[in-house]
Amino acid sequence: MLAPHLANLTRNKTALAAVAAAVTLGCAGTALAIAGDGSDSAPQPRPSAVSRDTSAKSSTEVAPAGQVVDTSDPAAFAVSVARVLFAWDTTESTPLNEYTGRLLAVADPSGEESAGLATDLTTYLPSPESWEDLKTYETRQWIDITSYEVPRDWNSAQDNAKSPDIAAGTTAYTITGLRRRSGIWQGETAKTVDDVAFTIFMTCKPTYDTCRLLRISQLNNPLR
Repeated sequence: MLAPHLANLTRNKTALAAVAAAVTLGCAGTALAIAGDGSDSAPQPRPSAVSRDTSAKSSTEVAPAGQVVDTSDPAAFAVSVARVLFAWDTTESTPLNEYTGRLLAVADPSGEESAGLATDLTTYLPSPESWEDLKTYETRQWIDITSYEVPRDWNSAQDNAKSPDIAAGTTAYTITGLRRRSGIWQGETAKTVDDVAFTIFMTCKPTYDTCRLLRISQLNNPLR
């Protein structure tokens, strides 16, 4: 499995300590409510199905709205996963479990990382209880991606890897961007904007014809 392998790679290598930490998920503790934050700011326009991110356009392919793109290009896959991961809207009829399902649908079919990935997703998406609360504020969220690249830590880990446990075509992309949320607080439009960074692990060709999702690092604890 990926997490133990990365932990072994980083043993006694201080420069790569983030590799193990990034796939060891702790409690999220992420504040999902927007109450009172930025309430004096101008309303944020509703994002369209096609992201406004200019930095990622050259690496994305066409996918149905809300779905991860079906591609063998790791960069395009990582960008698409990031967009789907952060895009939710409590004002729509889409149930919470469907947002999770969109990402589990592109999980590694071997199943080795499925339990870990499911845990990863719970730290990014609201809990069912929070979802009901967020509905009362008409909260929605999306991400504007500012950069995406294979992190140096991953390249170093790959250079030092001796074990065949990691499938051919496995790679990682670190995404940075702005997480945007908007909603209604005391009758006024409110919004928040937060810097975020995280790493997406995937396996692509030659193991699979199209990329498959393995794990997602802890939020704001990416590989560098």
